[in-house]
Amino acid sequence: MAKWEYKVEAVEVTDKWSSKKQAKEVEKLHNRLNELGTEGWEMLSYESIPTVGAITGNVKGYAYLVFFKREMR
Repeated sequence: MAKWEYKVEAVEVTDKWSSKKQAKEVEKLHNRLNELGTEGWEMLSYESIPTVGAITGNVKGYAYLVFFKREMR
């Protein structure tokens, strides 16, 4: 029977991205996901969590928890 190990990574995304910053951050995330894939990690799912300002309580962006698994070696 297969045994699994799990990994959780947090990714923060601001809602105040310029198109240039957005392209840079998406490329960085893309590279990280490919890196984890070559290490055998499979992305299972993600959960978005709004981040809010301490004073205003307004949503200022999102944190994403990304869940991975791979078979134990």
